[in-house]
Amino acid sequence: MHKLFDEVLAKRDLSKAGELFSLEDADIQEDLSEVLNRICDIAGREEYITSDNDQSVVEICITRVTSAIRETGTIESNCKGLVKLLEVCNKYNLKPLSKDAEPPHAKIASDIMSCLFMHYNKMKVMEQAIPVVVKFLSCEHKELSHNVSSYLSLAAIDNADMLAKYMELIVTSILKGRYALTRVLPQIFSQNKEPVLRKLSNLVEIMDACGVSERVSLVQVFGMVAKNTPKLEEPFIPTFCELLSVSTLAPLILSMFVDMATANPSAFLSHVINLKHFAEEQPIYMHQVVQVIGATGTLGKDEAKKSMEYMVSQLGMTDHTALVAILQEVKALGIAHPQLLMENMAEINKLSQSGSSAVRILVQQIKEENKKYNGQKEMRSVSSQTEGTVTIITVGNPPSSAYPSNVVGVRQGTAGSASSRSSQQSLARSSRTSSSNVRLHSERPSSPASLYLSDRTSLNSALTLASNHMVPGLPPEPLRDGVQHFCEKHMSSIRTFINNLSARIPLPSKCSIVDGRHKRFVRLNFQCGCRGEQCLYHKDVFTLNTKLPKIWIHLMFLAVQANSTSALSQQDQNVSCLKACWDAYFADRGSNSGFLTLVTSSFPSTKDQDALLQELHNVRYFDVFEFNAAKNCWACFMCNHPEKLNELMPDGSPLIAGQLKEKKGRWKFLKRWKTRYFTLSGSHITCSKSDSRKESLPVSQIQSVKAVRKGIRDIPKAFEIFTADQNYVFKAKGQQNIESWVQCIHLAVAKSQRRQMGEEDPLENIMLERPRLQMKDTKL
Repeated sequence: MHKLFDEVLAKRDLSKAGELFSLEDADIQEDLSEVLNRICDIAGREEYITSDNDQSVVEICITRVTSAIRETGTIESNCKGLVKLLEVCNKYNLKPLSKDAEPPHAKIASDIMSCLFMHYNKMKVMEQAIPVVVKFLSCEHKELSHNVSSYLSLAAIDNADMLAKYMELIVTSILKGRYALTRVLPQIFSQNKEPVLRKLSNLVEIMDACGVSERVSLVQVFGMVAKNTPKLEEPFIPTFCELLSVSTLAPLILSMFVDMATANPSAFLSHVINLKHFAEEQPIYMHQVVQVIGATGTLGKDEAKKSMEYMVSQLGMTDHTALVAILQEVKALGIAHPQLLMENMAEINKLSQSGSSAVRILVQQIKEENKKYNGQKEMRSVSSQTEGTVTIITVGNPPSSAYPSNVVGVRQGTAGSASSRSSQQSLARSSRTSSSNVRLHSERPSSPASLYLSDRTSLNSALTLASNHMVPGLPPEPLRDGVQHFCEKHMSSIRTFINNLSARIPLPSKCSIVDGRHKRFVRLNFQCGCRGEQCLYHKDVFTLNTKLPKIWIHLMFLAVQANSTSALSQQDQNVSCLKACWDAYFADRGSNSGFLTLVTSSFPSTKDQDALLQELHNVRYFDVFEFNAAKNCWACFMCNHPEKLNELMPDGSPLIAGQLKEKKGRWKFLKRWKTRYFTLSGSHITCSKSDSRKESLPVSQIQSVKAVRKGIRDIPKAFEIFTADQNYVFKAKGQQNIESWVQCIHLAVAKSQRRQMGEEDPLENIMLERPRLQMKDTKL
């Protein structure tokens, strides 16, 4: 310990205590923990309470220590000593002896807490401080107790879980009169609700005794209760109605009422008149009051009529802000009771020329609902929104094989499930979680009332206000969804186009954006449509890194729409994923052509389709797949021709032998054809050389095999085998021999992959009892 500190603390030398502030912080940094321990010893002695000299020395030393901790940033290393000193202070009576007499330990505790809670965002500090500080809630020092409440409110910002453990003690302290602690409740209620719910009636009773800020905190907690267990607060509705006269509480209470009315509208039937009077006196809250009144309209036709009459009567008496909320409720009521809508259309039509675009849009929607009731065609309007970062769209039922590690996948369900959901339903779901005025009704039974509430919530998401009319709590103005409009208009044409095209061009099962070494590229996956027991792609897919992403993405969008039972919008999951895929790929290329422009353009032309076919030819897709007209799908050759099993797999394993020309050489321009005798038997391809030596290539190392075709007639001249680090080129005599080799190697690779995955090979069970046939021999 520094000599000066040692002297001041040992002799309680008040004359030298001031010199402590002349010391550099770095000189005493290592001594702070020891100094705190010495202070604990002094403050814990009985004579300290009566010794003014000791008290002055300790207060000066604490001020110097806390200053050094603050400047050197060593709170974590000295936190233990500070908390220990707090524990010493808590052992003494902190109640003021007289009006001007301050208990010495209360002054120490106040300084220590101030130092600790300057670092409320440091978890290590709070873990040690909070358990000790909450003990001071029971102290009888009013100012210190108030400070503790403030410090705990600060700590709750980053340490709500930690503080929630003491919810029972906090609630008890509030009920004993420490109302400042109510500021802590909203921050920790969600972590520990039970103590508040048990004492809910007591907390409501102390509202009159609390100050304005404490009332606000309590009402915030009551609002949280209303979202989860609103029935508990129904007995206190009269009390809350009386508090509506307090301007700072009115919006919070009304928001709570909306939640409660959504769950149980009947609880507000006896309070509707009071709410109407309040709305007349305070028109600024009309948009919340009408939501409560609108909820009561779901209880039956008579209540619906009363609610409709009241809201229609307010159409000419309120400003644009409240008009939007009123028209929302009118539209929702009209959906449940169309006759009421017809009876009031004359008054609603008067707003058709309103200066607010949101009001005009709502009036138009109400007209369309009325026309729908009369049997006329409905025009739909939904908001356009495209969000997300998913870069894959899956069409059909993709294989269960793992996606590449750097690709995110999204799968589509069977046709008519996810794709059949309308955009209005999607918007309704999103609005229930995002709008402050939207409430959940999933727990209520299906009824006209619940249908009304569901539509009322979905309506909030279908509207927005223009930027110059933006009002808090109200949704934005809708835009016509160009994708949905296009699909509605051309639904039959899209289906016809895809049905005709599917027999000519296979549709990818997955489209992904892959980050390459230099740039991104689009990868397409194709699967076998049959997926039989002997399928070559039972657990695998055929991949294509396309150079024609625009055409493929356009085609995939049309395929998704063709499989849907209703017109899709940009809110649909599959469409939004396709757009995200488009944006991810073309963002780096500076393309000005947007997704909406692409999908609403004319269908891919014959020239575009030929380009796709040529790309598939180049990667030898048609060597392995062909269209199965009976099953209306693209399948591998083994699923299409199971009878070839006898020919290609005479004993359960692919077997073929013959002379092939192998192209070898160190340099590409020096490679020459050399004739060798090759045998594919079991899990190896064996090559016999002229010097009686043999070389073997395990089938398990083969990644792919494809025929090499050249010329206008596209006749195979050779075939290639690809491994991880090498590729082999072979030539056989005639197209038939090449196809036999390619097919046998495909079978061998599929069989090897099943074995590696530990699956039972169905091909073995099929072939075990068949007689062994003569080995197929192909020659040049």
